[in-house]
Amino acid sequence: MNLSSSAADRLWHHTQTIAAHDSWVRCLLVDHQGNHIISGSGDRSIKIWQLADGQLEHTLQGHQGWVRTLAICPGNRLIASGGNHSLVFLWDLQTGEQTRRLEGHRSSIRASVFSPDGRWLYTGSQDKTIRRWSVHDSGTDIVLSHEHWIRTLAIGPSGQLLVAGTQDSYIIAIDPTRKQVVYKQRHEGEVACLAISPRGRLLVSGGSDSKVKFWRLEDGRLVGEIDAHQGEVNSVTFSADGRLLATASRDRTIRIWDMKTRKLMDVLRGHDSGIWSAVFSPDSQTLISGDWSGQIYVWSLTGSKNREKPAKGS
Repeated sequence: MNLSSSAADRLWHHTQTIAAHDSWVRCLLVDHQGNHIISGSGDRSIKIWQLADGQLEHTLQGHQGWVRTLAICPGNRLIASGGNHSLVFLWDLQTGEQTRRLEGHRSSIRASVFSPDGRWLYTGSQDKTIRRWSVHDSGTDIVLSHEHWIRTLAIGPSGQLLVAGTQDSYIIAIDPTRKQVVYKQRHEGEVACLAISPRGRLLVSGGSDSKVKFWRLEDGRLVGEIDAHQGEVNSVTFSADGRLLATASRDRTIRIWDMKTRKLMDVLRGHDSGIWSAVFSPDSQTLISGDWSGQIYVWSLTGSKNREKPAKGS
């Protein structure tokens, strides 16, 4: 692809801007039906937006510091959030009500993910541990203790392998039931983000070395890498059909990769500041990104039904 081609030749187009937060948009989710965007911010709030038109539905308050991580439970029942204090909150997605607070970590929460069956929530912290919480009764235990912060988490579709990325550059795959390390690998810099392909065969990682690396999930074998960006890679995410990978960076771009060829398909430009997070909608036709200035951008694949929409305020 000719990266100097005109906007008319692009595969993805910017269709909506949401003036979402008064501080950076640190984390983003789209619900499993593709109806809502959920955003967490340095302004200590979580907001729930209608994806179709960018209208604000709920503002969730309760965090005493930056919101750094969000996770959504299978079945769309619950949202989990964590940030710059040691508490994890659970919220009802439909009402925006806080349903529970989970205590056990001793420092900031950096990562969270639900098990595929919705029974467990895993959280990673600057206290150098990963905790497992029972969604039903809030019981907790430690799955992993490490020498440095846990920066990011991902879980395979079977739930039998949990993967952590750490501040000291490690990728650690864990059997969460046995609490055993299956393998460890490394980046040249801290590991900022992880994603597992929908079929559970491939693990992708990104970090401060500006690289995106591809690993075989079952045994951690390195099967490829790309010099993806000109700055830290803050987010990697697969489309639901597994055909595309989106990477987002401090360099203010999002890059879309064809997973069959691992070739660059498109470069999305428009953010005025570094990008923390990017996520696909469930139909793989829409991409949502959030940046350091508090903006959320919505991008649509050429040929989709979305049309240009005016910016919405918070």
